[in-house]
Amino acid sequence: MELAIRLATGADSAALLALLKTLQSESDTFCIAQDVETIDVVSESDNIEALQNTLNNVMLVVADDADNLYGIATATASLTEPTHAEVGIAVLKDYQGYGLAQALLDELINWGETYSSNDQLWLTVQKRNTVARHIYEKFGFVYIPKQAQGVDQTTTPETEDMVYQLKGGRE
Repeated sequence: MELAIRLATGADSAALLALLKTLQSESDTFCIAQDVETIDVVSESDNIEALQNTLNNVMLVVADDADNLYGIATATASLTEPTHAEVGIAVLKDYQGYGLAQALLDELINWGETYSSNDQLWLTVQKRNTVARHIYEKFGFVYIPKQAQGVDQTTTPETEDMVYQLKGGRE
């Protein structure tokens, strides 16, 4: 079976919702802001299409030739800082360890530097997720001190924010 990374489309909405449900059940390090059970296929399709028509947001998927999905990567612009996009990456448990997360991250950085209007990618990672932290460090993400974020370290010591300064980007 061959897997490829590509842009998500509205036609992926049903498979994407199923992927998100599976990812949530497989991992306690993966979370999304909205309850997947409350999203319908048509709304998700519209959301994907709207997201992909911007210069500061993107959704990538890992898919096979039959459009089954195995992973996802997103860069979502902050409402308060539209040139700063939050990164999210997840791969199905059975397909972890094959470099898919690294390939997704590489594609996100490439998108950020050659196509997007962003100047920064950022993410929050759990301290105990050493594999993810290693990948982000390897790609050049750096830790943001909690004091610089205005966060009380005594209340949120289990996560760390990381940032990647993009070299390119479009205006």
